[in-house]
Amino acid sequence: MSILQPTILLIDDTPDHLEVVRRFLLSAGYRVVAAASGHEALASADVVMPDLIITALSLPGQLAWETARRLHARPQLSHTPILGTTVYGTLLPSSRVRDLGCADLIEKPFDFDNLLYHIGRLLPASSAG
Repeated sequence: MSILQPTILLIDDTPDHLEVVRRFLLSAGYRVVAAASGHEALASADVVMPDLIITALSLPGQLAWETARRLHARPQLSHTPILGTTVYGTLLPSSRVRDLGCADLIEKPFDFDNLLYHIGRLLPASSAG
């Protein structure tokens, strides 16, 4: 019996950060689809049907919370948890994080153990890696 790898949609407009986190998540056993913008994420989301979305909250163009709102407006993605990442984590109260459409927030730069902890909390038990 094979176990399906959970799929994470990773959204970040900083190419180096996107690549480092993508490689780490792959090495941790996740399938990763990377997107450099909210528009790219919206185009990919219906095809990949992620188990979790990790997004930078400082995306240019289409703001991250607009991307989160549009993703959650899609019935097939309405319950997909979103983990926001930001360098301003201490400035965002938890109520604002929820208003942005995020189930949780992690402050950049983050250590990878903390990232895995947050992923483990947000992934449905049946898809945890």
